[in-house]
Amino acid sequence: MNKKKKYKILMLFGIALILFSSVLILLVNMFSSGEDNPAEENSTKEGLMLLIEFEDTTGLENFVMEMHDRDIPGLLMVSYEFAEEHADVLKELDKYGIEVGGSYSGEPLWDVSYEEQLSIMTTVKERIETVLGSDMRVFGSRYFAYDENTLKAAQELGIEYVLARGTTGAKATIYKPDEYDVKIFSVSNVNSEKWGTGSLCDYSYWAREGTPEEFNEELFGAYNTYDKISPVSHTYIGGLKQRWFDVYMNFFDSTDITWEDLDTFGSVDVYTSITDIPENREVQYTTPKPAVALEDEENVNNPCAVGIDDSSSDNTDAENSSDDTNEDSSVIIFHNGVGEMCLEALDFFEDNSIEYTEYLTTDDDFDTKLSEYKEKVDYVSSGVSTTFGYYPMIFIGDKAFSGFNNEIGEEILETI
Repeated sequence: MNKKKKYKILMLFGIALILFSSVLILLVNMFSSGEDNPAEENSTKEGLMLLIEFEDTTGLENFVMEMHDRDIPGLLMVSYEFAEEHADVLKELDKYGIEVGGSYSGEPLWDVSYEEQLSIMTTVKERIETVLGSDMRVFGSRYFAYDENTLKAAQELGIEYVLARGTTGAKATIYKPDEYDVKIFSVSNVNSEKWGTGSLCDYSYWAREGTPEEFNEELFGAYNTYDKISPVSHTYIGGLKQRWFDVYMNFFDSTDITWEDLDTFGSVDVYTSITDIPENREVQYTTPKPAVALEDEENVNNPCAVGIDDSSSDNTDAENSSDDTNEDSSVIIFHNGVGEMCLEALDFFEDNSIEYTEYLTTDDDFDTKLSEYKEKVDYVSSGVSTTFGYYPMIFIGDKAFSGFNNEIGEEILETI
């Protein structure tokens, strides 16, 4: 073979090799493009619903019931005084996927001595655990303030999470300082031109002259921008005041968020030294400046809540009224004939051919009969409320249910 022909063959072979390599690289890029696109890989939106309550349990029970209907777990922060006063309600929250943490509202724990913080946190932890019978794993002081002494005390007491004012905008961030076996939960944070920063929270926005419509924009803005958020509701607002309640219900039903429990949501985002973890000590709204006072806000229209005045309702045509039902029936239901849960319970009885005796709130002997049945079960109910907070109230033997949902229906079928 002459040199000229040999050179031509080598040149053709080189060109073929280059073409083959190019095709191979193209194929590799095509099949690996999905792995190299973090936007596609991390498209899931994570959320943890954080609740705060120190008034009473009406708004709390409303909000938790709505969360439960949507399979949304959450974290509730309460003081030990509130826990002691409402232990019966709080003990039931575990069934609804709600973990209870301890809060201290006496003062923000910034630059407070280690000894004083340890004493405060010990009292909160011991008294909450005593009444609830479960570990208190989360602590937060006023304004979610903390410093290094807070972390030292939390580690000493075996508290796993300390709440912190937001440091990454509306994105929630879990920090793990190298020096302590405690996680710092930096909650979602929003800004107000007039009153500075605050949590992504109905109270925080209400207290800074915000409206429900503006808060709605903040919620959806956080959802559309970040992949990890922690909205907050003071449930005496979000669970009780209609306009703020509607914002949250719309948000729950209009977004595609993977709502997580504390430990799932609490996976660490940033491992670093305590000196490199940012702090937010800005508080500009110590005195609320609401656009509309809470007493001027319309309450949630919940006709199943006990205490609603429905005496004007026309219930004379309700089926199976107490005038013509079997008094010896094994299922007794007390209700108002108008509430959603009451009507669902009646439909459930009809669908399952369950005979029952009913008492309507308009019956003359309603209160007397209800007291008799409550006394038989030591004034303790299960279901949506443990304290007979909602109609219908259903009695079967030594069991009593307050409110109605699918889980209660299944338990009734098992009972009878």
